[in-house]
Amino acid sequence: MPVSIVRKNQPPAGQPCVYVANHSSYIDIPLLFSTLPGFLNIIGKDTLAKTPLWGPIFGSAYITVNRNSAVSRGRSMVLAKQSLTAGRSVVIFPEGTISEKPGEQMVPFKDGAFQLAIAAGVPLVPVSMPLNHRFMPDISGLRIRYTPLRIVLHEPIPTHNLTMADVPALKQRAHDLIASEFQPEAAGVPPAFTWRPTQAVEQKTEQHSNDRAELSLPNS
Repeated sequence: MPVSIVRKNQPPAGQPCVYVANHSSYIDIPLLFSTLPGFLNIIGKDTLAKTPLWGPIFGSAYITVNRNSAVSRGRSMVLAKQSLTAGRSVVIFPEGTISEKPGEQMVPFKDGAFQLAIAAGVPLVPVSMPLNHRFMPDISGLRIRYTPLRIVLHEPIPTHNLTMADVPALKQRAHDLIASEFQPEAAGVPPAFTWRPTQAVEQKTEQHSNDRAELSLPNS
């Protein structure tokens, strides 16, 4: 797919960050890995580690979390902070799940990513991916369709002077920046794509019937 990449301002070289992005598609993680700079860590749901072939690699290389377990969530935050201390940026989907209204409305953000950025004193970088759900939506079965993609890396938000009391304001600011790149005309899951127009299929069927009729005529 053609990908439009907008970098509004990069953090200083070598500075680890917490990247927070909207979640709307199975393609979100690959697009982030191909776009964000440096050696990244990412927090993903533990079921990803059970995916055939790719799952064990994900589970051993990145941070997995069971969203329903307070112990697992706490463990993931500890590992994420250790990652930042080691100079490795962390990617988090603050919604915690894929939105039911992709490209239109996000699930309310959880606090963890913002608490992590403040505790570690690293910049928070909101990331908008407004079209991923058009390419590979979260539906039963597999549906892929051609569509240009777009990813926007917003201005890094410094956190070194913030406290935990600033989490709600930081969360709202990140939410508004990410949502500012949504495109109303691209909201929602697109219908299934048809490679051949219905008219062309009907014409081919009609021609096939005519050919069979001609073959059934007696020789003259």
